[in-house]
Amino acid sequence: GAMSRTTLLSIIIGFTKLESALGQCFQDPDTNAEWAQIINNDTTSTEFSIEGSCCQETVCGLGCAEETPPPAKGFGIAVMVAIAFFVVVGFASVFVIKGKSENFFVAGRSLPLWVITATLASQSIDSNALLGCSTLSYKYHFWDGACLPVGLGCSLILNSIFLARHINRDGALTLPDVFAKRYGKLVEVMVSICTITSFLCLLAGNLVGMGAILSYLLSISPEGAIWMSAALVFAYTVAGGLYSVAYTDVLQAAVG
Repeated sequence: GAMSRTTLLSIIIGFTKLESALGQCFQDPDTNAEWAQIINNDTTSTEFSIEGSCCQETVCGLGCAEETPPPAKGFGIAVMVAIAFFVVVGFASVFVIKGKSENFFVAGRSLPLWVITATLASQSIDSNALLGCSTLSYKYHFWDGACLPVGLGCSLILNSIFLARHINRDGALTLPDVFAKRYGKLVEVMVSICTITSFLCLLAGNLVGMGAILSYLLSISPEGAIWMSAALVFAYTVAGGLYSVAYTDVLQAAVG
């Protein structure tokens, strides 16, 4: 006959030898109580009562998170030297801009394929993806972390097929420019608001990721590390535009 839910949970627990600390591991009280009753072998339990473990071990059989060790001696200095080098390269791009808006926004439409490839790779495998997406997949479900890279990959394919040649033919500097030429100023403003909002969300994730790394390496507050990251990225991006972004991305891709 069909196996009951309780029997299935009992088999899972028997194979993984799950244990849990006192408390709630599920938001749903009924589900939490069902697991607790099986683990505690007590039909009246509503919370986990076995000490020495954690919820992720109880639910998934995964080892509990260990305390993060301090960075190796000199590692933080090496990372800061690399960051300083990237920033210098970004600022050096100002000499290529020569006061032309086309150079600033689209790098004079002159970037070779290998630079574009390295730039897209670096932009995709950023702190937002490495820390944010991996954490979401680990804590919740694979698709919680995969939604960003899958969506990004699909958008690149769709843009290359349907939009890229039109944008290049129009000589547009930004995506709102394309809509402005076809639908007028109001649509341009609406598209600008949408793109700014979406990229602010993406930027926020990257700044938090960068802040987490700098906070760990330099033993400073996460807030201070985020502000430091924002200042550095803002400075060299404003100085060199797409040139600075592209060539610092190439260097970052080269060193992994």
